[in-house]
Amino acid sequence: QSTFLPGAVPGVPGWDLTASITPARQTSGDFYDFIPLGEDCLGVLIADVADKGTAAALYMALTRTLIRTYAVQYPNDPARALQAANERILLDTESDQFVTAFYAILDSRTGQVTYANAGHNPAFVLRGDEVQALSRTGIPLGLFPDAAWQQQTVTLAPGATLLLYTDGVTEAQNVQQAEFGEARLLDA
Repeated sequence: QSTFLPGAVPGVPGWDLTASITPARQTSGDFYDFIPLGEDCLGVLIADVADKGTAAALYMALTRTLIRTYAVQYPNDPARALQAANERILLDTESDQFVTAFYAILDSRTGQVTYANAGHNPAFVLRGDEVQALSRTGIPLGLFPDAAWQQQTVTLAPGATLLLYTDGVTEAQNVQQAEFGEARLLDA
């Protein structure tokens, strides 16, 4: 599974990027990616297949490859890239699995982030004490043909943070079985 993840976080002048993954089991369906889209634009993807184990990891590999392919084909249109990936997933698989995904295009010159959220946890933009949730703009991938996603845009000013995560973080439990939750994530 690790061979499908980026070998390194790309260096983007003027930006600090970091990524980490710790599977709950030996393999999982969670993944992230950075997709070069020209001199000043970078695709940023985080996704989660709704299962664990080998089957989820295989579904993850297919989905990652398709989103990466369509991201390059539609370098300014994350909603269209997700729609094309969804169509292909449904053509190529016979599975009850689905995948949530947050796919954004960062313009490193302007700080503009254009995104589509396919049923994934909300991303957060943190600006000091202000928190802005970037909510879902469509359903998860792999459920229905002819689905469409909306895209939205937010601008990251200097000092702002874009936080992406999967439910593996917010649903992690302590020994008392209390979930970590969004509030603790934002506090951290």
